[in-house]
Amino acid sequence: TVALTRHAVESGARGSVLLPPFYYKGVSDEGLFRFYASVIEGVGDDRLRVVLYHIPQVTQVPLGHDLIARLIETFPGIVVGIKDSAGDFANMTAMVARFPGFAVLAGADPLLLPLLQAGGHGCITATSNLRADALRVVWDHWADPAATARVEAAQDRINAWRTLTNAYVQLPTVKTMVARARGDADWLNLRPPLVALSEAERARVWAEMDRLSA
Repeated sequence: TVALTRHAVESGARGSVLLPPFYYKGVSDEGLFRFYASVIEGVGDDRLRVVLYHIPQVTQVPLGHDLIARLIETFPGIVVGIKDSAGDFANMTAMVARFPGFAVLAGADPLLLPLLQAGGHGCITATSNLRADALRVVWDHWADPAATARVEAAQDRINAWRTLTNAYVQLPTVKTMVARARGDADWLNLRPPLVALSEAERARVWAEMDRLSA
């Protein structure tokens, strides 16, 4: 993790999204703090910007608010945000309220507009590979009362595409959609344990893409 994060910094990446270590479950906040501290101190570069990654349904290792507060206090200007993919909007708004200036980012597209309206900072999502145009409309105009209808329509479009990404296992489905959008079959390649969609599944996804694009 240290080597890859250092490489990202030296390559000009604007930030690194860091999962907690997740092999061992039930670890303490102290243990998680020491992990993140060891990465930050191991990289040893003031250019580093860390975005924490909270996705407990996958890692089974949640990132609590007291841990986040300690990391922000200990590493100001380095621990700058969190991608919250848990889907718990109340948790996101609680972080917005508790940590002013800390970037709270949704990991699910349907929460982009409500999170911005609640004081959040945006999203990091798979659908950005497909509908960056609609996401940009929401990002650019969400606070403009004159653009409310346009923004809501863009959010509805985002939601429809997000729903399609979940038609089957998400990552193979997203890559199937990107392959169609970019005309590049290389996107259909996957590494085990993930497997590609069947031809019938792929055809259904592509047909729905055509419908959504009409």
